[in-house]
Amino acid sequence: MGNKIPNIKDLYACLQCGYCRSICPVYRETGWESLTPRGKVYWLKQLSAKSLLDKLLGRKIEITDEWMQKLFTCTLCCRCESLCHVDIKFHEFWEDARKWLVENGYGPPTAAKDMYENIKNPEFKNPFMEPTAKRDEWYKDDYDLPAKAEVVFFPGCMTSFYEYQVLLNMLKIMSKAKIDFTTLGSDEMCCGAINLMTGQFDNFKEIATYNVGQLEKRGARTVVTGCPGCLRALKKYSKYVGKSNFEVLHTTQMIDRMITEGQLEFSKDFKKKSLPIVYHDPCELGRISELEGKGIFEEPRRILNSIPGVEEVLDYPNNRMNSECCGGGGGLKAVDYELTTKITARKVDEGIELEANTIVSSCPNCKAQISIGVEAKKDEYKAKGEKFKMKVMDIADVVAKSI
Repeated sequence: MGNKIPNIKDLYACLQCGYCRSICPVYRETGWESLTPRGKVYWLKQLSAKSLLDKLLGRKIEITDEWMQKLFTCTLCCRCESLCHVDIKFHEFWEDARKWLVENGYGPPTAAKDMYENIKNPEFKNPFMEPTAKRDEWYKDDYDLPAKAEVVFFPGCMTSFYEYQVLLNMLKIMSKAKIDFTTLGSDEMCCGAINLMTGQFDNFKEIATYNVGQLEKRGARTVVTGCPGCLRALKKYSKYVGKSNFEVLHTTQMIDRMITEGQLEFSKDFKKKSLPIVYHDPCELGRISELEGKGIFEEPRRILNSIPGVEEVLDYPNNRMNSECCGGGGGLKAVDYELTTKITARKVDEGIELEANTIVSSCPNCKAQISIGVEAKKDEYKAKGEKFKMKVMDIADVVAKSI
């Protein structure tokens, strides 16, 4: 092996207590101890130094492709950190471990490598092989945006290419509030979050330098994004390119500010047939952002409670810091797509138990993932000759329908 395993102290601090196992979404669906946080920590510890028994028996502890896949079989939801008795910083630990594997020639999974190459490709600048011109084709004819503005909206790849209705709704909201804003349009590049999640750090500085340059070219003082992954990546840019002259906000923070300052008023009731609403806390927006300094929990709830016609916003049994992952995080789809759908199915089933008609989140990836679960549930009901109705909406969708 090349460089040493990172975070050695954490490997020896782990008590192997198993508390993390009880709340790990991957373990809950698979039952494999080797896929639990403590199982992975134990294996890394064994790899870092052979025990006396290993030496006496001549056992080799080495990385295999199978084990590499296990380390990447994780949503990076970091519920393990919220319950860790020895305070291991798993939101950094897992990214560091993946980076270490990649630097030593192991992984990431093929699909993650392909995403990395697509981001590097100037024809795409995104992980999905979508042409750059498609980023702003949904709105460039309807919104005559200025070349420069103090507020720059950074939609992110998922919103730009697949959840474009969220993009259009956010543009509608900012226009209604008379915000002076623009976007990077086709000049926007993937934020690089997928690189960090999959251990492919080597061109993250290049991505950061490029996007910061484009934002400064627009005269940005505030950068707004609706993607929690983009939010975290944009905030990390300063570590690679120096402190920027702009603040980074999530759309819920900005919308909450608009409402508080009287810039945004509602004129329509939320449809009664779509009630009640249950709010899902995205891992990266809430728990992980809290572990990094400030979680965004109350702003989305304040927004939803201010919508006319919404009398109550339901919460999942496990919410805020204890929110359960939708299944779409950590690049897990690139490793085991079927596993992600099983995790998502539980989230949908919990919504049904709460008798919610609409699941609302503040993350385009969560919206897309939970929508997959809802569609699967509709097919399940249809096979039984029954109807199933449930909507999945981003908070920007809800707000846009009420202004």
